[in-house]
Amino acid sequence: MPLRSVYNLLAYYLTLFFFATGGLGLCLFSWLTGWLPASEPTERFFQRLIHRHFALFHWWCEFARLVYVRYRGFEQLPRGGLVLAANHPALIDITCLLARVPEAVCIFKPAIRRNPVLGAAARRAGYLASDGGHELVRLTADKVATGHTLVIFPEGTRTPPGQPLLPFKPGFVLFARRAGVPIQLVRITTDSDVLTKDCAWWRLPRFPAHIEVTAGPLVATDTATSTAALTAEIETWFRADPSAAACQTWVPSISLSEQPPSVR
Repeated sequence: MPLRSVYNLLAYYLTLFFFATGGLGLCLFSWLTGWLPASEPTERFFQRLIHRHFALFHWWCEFARLVYVRYRGFEQLPRGGLVLAANHPALIDITCLLARVPEAVCIFKPAIRRNPVLGAAARRAGYLASDGGHELVRLTADKVATGHTLVIFPEGTRTPPGQPLLPFKPGFVLFARRAGVPIQLVRITTDSDVLTKDCAWWRLPRFPAHIEVTAGPLVATDTATSTAALTAEIETWFRADPSAAACQTWVPSISLSEQPPSVR
């Protein structure tokens, strides 16, 4: 086995160990601080804690020469409540986004509640389970309306490698409209199979991995366009060639802004 492959193998499993250890530490801390009220300040505190955990994780990944993440346009994200909708090629996507967005909420699969690495911290941060039904729409919209950023993948699961995007579910548009906030589109591209759908986490993926996370147009939701039509037009933008010119070419009937007016 080439020396580089041996290094990648050791560094990859060490990275997984660090990630799991950090997650367990977060969950233990969440359990020990269970006496804190389930209030908005407490949720924001744990959201920032998770943000720092993922930021440290990606610092390590770059230091170990495994994963390089490049962000484009994130310095221009608008202030206040926002729905951040992204495509989903790999599990590492959520860590890339939360490492850059300090106070964000997510919608997780119900099984995460029992996950020893993620469960307790996710609950304390105010993340919501996807089995909430109609109540999920209300709770999520309320959080976004108070100034949180909702990070969501409209496909609902990872896109199989080499396959087109899965159909978008309209829930993210419903959340944004009920909260009265715009939708920030984010395109994620990668040249590796790290944590993709068909690559088991214990298998060594291709390294180094290069991930590009690009902030696209800001979509206004206070329009007469129906929720289904708005969802379809946003999906069309994601399916378009990333090198395409103006976003308005791909989503002509919704309000888009290539440069959000309010920046961090």
